[in-house]
Amino acid sequence: GSILPDDAFIRVEDFEYRLQKHDANHFTYVFNNVQKDLEFQLFSGEVASRPYTLHALRKPVVLDFDVVLQYPGYINRPNEVLKNMGDLILPVGTKVNWVFRTSNADQILVRLPKSSDKDLLERKSANQFEYQARLLQSGNYQLFLTNEEMPYPDSVQYAIQVIPDQYPAIDVKQFVDSTNLNLQYFAGSATDDYGLTTLSFNYQITRANGDKEDVVSIPVQEPNSKATQYAYTLDLQEIPLRPGDQIAYFFEVYDNDAVNGRKSSRTQSYVVEKATREELEAKADDNNDAIRKQLEKSLQESKRMQEEIQKMREKLLQKEELDWQDKKELEKLLQKHNDLEDLINQAKEKFKENKEQQNEFSNPSQELQDKQQKLEELFEESVTDEMKDLMKQIEDLMQKLDKDDLLQMMQKFQFSDNEKEMELDRLLELFKQMEVEQDLEQAMDKLNELAEKQEDLSEKTDKAADQEQVAEDKKSEQDQKNESNPSAEEKKSQENKNEQSNPTDQQNQDKQGQDKQDQSAPDEQQKLKDEQEKINQEFDKIEEKLDEIGKKNEELERPKDLGNQEQQREDIQQDLNDSKQNLQKQQNKQASKKQKSAAQKMKEMAQEMQSQMQNGQMEQMQEDMAALRQLLENLIGMSFEQEDVMNRIGNTDASTPSFVALVQDQYKLKDNFSLIEDSLQALSKRVVQIESFVNEKVTAVKENMTIGLERLEDRKVEPATDNQQRIMTNVNDLALMLSEAMQQMQQQMASMMAGSQMCDNPGGTGIQLPDKMQDAGEQLQDQMQKMKQSMQEGQQGQKQQMSSEQFAKMAAKQAAIRKLLEEVQKAKQESGQGSRELEELIKQLDKIETELVNKELSNETLKRQQEILTRLLEAERAERQRGEEEKRKSETAVDKKRELPPSLQEYLKKRESEIQQLKYVSPDVNPYYKQLIEEYLKLLKNEQ
Repeated sequence: GSILPDDAFIRVEDFEYRLQKHDANHFTYVFNNVQKDLEFQLFSGEVASRPYTLHALRKPVVLDFDVVLQYPGYINRPNEVLKNMGDLILPVGTKVNWVFRTSNADQILVRLPKSSDKDLLERKSANQFEYQARLLQSGNYQLFLTNEEMPYPDSVQYAIQVIPDQYPAIDVKQFVDSTNLNLQYFAGSATDDYGLTTLSFNYQITRANGDKEDVVSIPVQEPNSKATQYAYTLDLQEIPLRPGDQIAYFFEVYDNDAVNGRKSSRTQSYVVEKATREELEAKADDNNDAIRKQLEKSLQESKRMQEEIQKMREKLLQKEELDWQDKKELEKLLQKHNDLEDLINQAKEKFKENKEQQNEFSNPSQELQDKQQKLEELFEESVTDEMKDLMKQIEDLMQKLDKDDLLQMMQKFQFSDNEKEMELDRLLELFKQMEVEQDLEQAMDKLNELAEKQEDLSEKTDKAADQEQVAEDKKSEQDQKNESNPSAEEKKSQENKNEQSNPTDQQNQDKQGQDKQDQSAPDEQQKLKDEQEKINQEFDKIEEKLDEIGKKNEELERPKDLGNQEQQREDIQQDLNDSKQNLQKQQNKQASKKQKSAAQKMKEMAQEMQSQMQNGQMEQMQEDMAALRQLLENLIGMSFEQEDVMNRIGNTDASTPSFVALVQDQYKLKDNFSLIEDSLQALSKRVVQIESFVNEKVTAVKENMTIGLERLEDRKVEPATDNQQRIMTNVNDLALMLSEAMQQMQQQMASMMAGSQMCDNPGGTGIQLPDKMQDAGEQLQDQMQKMKQSMQEGQQGQKQQMSSEQFAKMAAKQAAIRKLLEEVQKAKQESGQGSRELEELIKQLDKIETELVNKELSNETLKRQQEILTRLLEAERAERQRGEEEKRKSETAVDKKRELPPSLQEYLKKRESEIQQLKYVSPDVNPYYKQLIEEYLKLLKNEQ
């Protein structure tokens, strides 16, 4: 109209609002938060406009949403549903399913992290959209909601943080066994964020020539957990390493990552390099030198201690009471003994080390291995617990300053130390002998190996000579053709000139090939010369070793007969030098002949050395066997002489002159035993089968001799008689031990003879069971003849006419036969073929043995002995027949021995060993006590 209002209003859905006036002609109103279409009308007073409509555009919005999380199965985490949470922190590989409930949305687009593309969400209903994705990367993701009215909406952005699967962690600590460097212990732990699957020990061998073998993997654990502790023991002896090889090893663990694949982590690599053969031999030589010096020093210290103990005893005998100074001197003496034992232990450890490493660079014979085992036992027995107990008692008495008891203990200590001196003396000599034999075997092995190398080189040299001859023949043939056709030669010469001026490609290739062949020939010849030079040097080393062996042999108390190989060595050296010179002159044919000759002479020299050593051993054993028999007879004779002296002293008044004469007889026995002791000590240095506790028995005899004579001098007959009885017991035990040693020597000699004759059973190791049974039968038959002869000579009064010595010898022989059959039975039992028949024969032999001990011999005894002989011969024939059948058949149906658990086997073995010790009873033992022992053995067997 023509009139302008002062105020104006707007009516919106029945609500009125004042318009904002800007000037006379302009009024405004702002609609806030418009959610839908609105109708409005403008008015001022009575004047109003027509109704208007404000149209609101439909905005797509998300009302709410769910996030369904499906975690990877291997992490063992339950699935989850999150409400209206757009920002996510998830393990890698999690499957996420979004469910959006919307308003006014026609479609939704999503852009995932690190992606430039948009994906369309699946519309499940008018207002619900879903989308699924497997998340592998961190970043932001965006949602875009659109409809027809708003085609270009703003986006909604959220953040995703993906937690990667971490690598597993592993650590390890190494522990080395100082007593056995081949044993290495490992302990460690391994962890992972979600779980471990496998843990393994892995190693790779690099051979001495540089070749690498495949990695070997050994499972240690399958943890199936997030963390584990593990331990592993590596024994390098179980890995096929050769001298000069290198082994690298490590532990590796794998996790359970199912998204990216299993990941692994390793510990640090440990590297061990196996010493070369030369290094091992040098180390063994150094150890042997150290062992020899330590034993020599130990022996010297032991002798010095003997003198100091004697001086100390003499000093104490002259004093009424002990003082502080005496105590200090005794302490120093005991400390010296401890130092002596430490020195012996050091030698023992070096000996063990050599024994373990020897198989890595040599292949010792069974005889040498047996000696090494025996020496190791002697080392172990050289330091005894009894000696330590005795020293402890002396220390206690020192604190009390008890003179009388201390003097008595010192006397025991002196005897024990004297025993140790004898053991060390024997140990040193046996070690020196073993060292000579060991070095000799190794030298023979090296000779044979060097002969093989020389033969191989001879073949290579001969082949090179043949190739040279072929080349010379071709050249000669070509020269003859050229001489027979001069016109063609001139033509060819002209062609050559033309070709030289303009050579073809083929000619160039031919020339290059000829040049290459001309260059390779000198290279091959140089290799032959180098190999021959190396062989010559190795033979020089063998000669040096043989000279060293000769010097060591001369140091023995009784040097071995090693023969004389000087001429052979000179002949081999001449062939080796000729081979070298011929190769330098490129006279390969002549060089090959000399090489073959050298190889053959090396083999012959090694064979001769082997024969010489075996013959020497056999002769020595025969000589030692004779000495053993003589010692055995002397001991048995002494036992009866001691019994006679003891009985006469018991029946003689101590105040009469006859008693003094009998004491002098006892002194003669002491002197006689000193001779036996010297002979036994000398023999024990050569016969390794003699047990170390022989020295213990010798010491016991000497101790009782000394104490017994002191008591006889004081006219203390009853306690002196106890000492005499102990002398007899120990002498009888000595005789039995020597008898067993003699049997072992007989078996070893038979084994050596069987080995040298290449018997039909190469897998055997000596006398077979039928041979032992035959031997027992022959001995039994011989025993029968002696029994019959004794019966015939005595007729009715044989019991009175046969002496105690005769009965004792027959009982000892019976015991030896029984023991031989027990060995046969034991061998059969170990193979699951124990014989009840044999067990019954052993019992019958034992009964006759008891009768002989009781000095009973009758026709009934002879009859039962004959029955035993007949049954033994039948058993022997059956055993031989069974052996022949086994040769004809590839398999024989025998009862298999039931295998017991290892722990139980060890227990039973120990118990059996204890029982066997009780079986070694002297034939002179009183039958009553022997019966008690048998009953005790039965109880032990029942307990098993």
